[in-house]
Amino acid sequence: MSYLLSAGTIRIDVTVSRGLACSVAVKANRPEGLARMFVGRRAEEAPALAGQVFSLCGFAQSLACRIAVLNATDTPMGDEERVAAGAGLLAERIFETLRPLILHWPTPLPEKMALGVGRQLREALAASQAIVSQARSGQIAKDSLAADAARLSAAAHALGTPRDGDEPVAGSVLAAMLQDLGDAADFAQRTPEPLTADDDAEVIARLSDEPDFARMPHLPGRVVETGAFARRGGATLSCEPHLARRLIARIGDIQDCLAQLARLAATGEQDWSSFAAGGSTPSAGGYGAVECARGRLYHHAEVGSDGRLAAYRILAPTEWNFHPVGPFVERLLSSQIGTGESAARSVSLLALLFDPCVAFEIGIREAAHA
Repeated sequence: MSYLLSAGTIRIDVTVSRGLACSVAVKANRPEGLARMFVGRRAEEAPALAGQVFSLCGFAQSLACRIAVLNATDTPMGDEERVAAGAGLLAERIFETLRPLILHWPTPLPEKMALGVGRQLREALAASQAIVSQARSGQIAKDSLAADAARLSAAAHALGTPRDGDEPVAGSVLAAMLQDLGDAADFAQRTPEPLTADDDAEVIARLSDEPDFARMPHLPGRVVETGAFARRGGATLSCEPHLARRLIARIGDIQDCLAQLARLAATGEQDWSSFAAGGSTPSAGGYGAVECARGRLYHHAEVGSDGRLAAYRILAPTEWNFHPVGPFVERLLSSQIGTGESAARSVSLLALLFDPCVAFEIGIREAAHA
């Protein structure tokens, strides 16, 4: 069973004993050295490169890079660019939360529903891309932003994002997904430890000093999670099973982004600190952090006296969530998931709702008993 998004894979091997996940091994096989592509480039060229290199959340990658470079060169971001950046980030986050759910849900949709869902997802893509395209220029027209935000909201609503409340729209694809979770394994309810702006200083210090930190990040004494479920405290509808809570948290994240986007279009006001941050670091360095669909994304840049990047580091949300002893493994280990295809489906749903930025493959093995 696999989940194809971009180059690289995460291999998840689960050993089951009498239906219980007694061993979980997560191994990433991801492209390495992407950050080295930035070294030697002129600092002002880096954001465009970031947007081209990454196939997922390209605007978020570009924005994190832009914030890092600006802080490294002690250059402020203008108010107009900040408004455009906020709009682009929110629009991309909405679509990138919807897309993997729709395209990679393991249970096939009824044919009639699938046709309508395809049209609605394409409409969401078109509206999101229209906003992101303007945002890349650093300027965004208020009238067109309002129109495109309304289009994106309508498409998200058609797919099941409610305008009020927590439950998805009745008869929608998101409602069908929530119902489909009814026969999946239940997982232990634990409050997530969210990665927040309060952690930025320690994360950037470790990212600078520890060579393997970008590949396998950790904060002492904590099992850190990032993404919609962590952002919302994992507290939505606590009476629901765990997978349902994760799906509802992602729907709620879309609602939050739509509300912020509508407010930005109407008033030009935004809560910048809730989805982007940055600062200077030693050695002519700077970092940018943005809350993208999959969680908190970091870029760290050091700029030499010649204006070129002397060092560059990137830390993606997936590295926290799918750490070998991270929150995905913690949630899965010792859970009653069944055997065979039933176990594979439950693990696949959990992985999908953690939402890695690369493909995942799942192997289920029965433990040998004497």
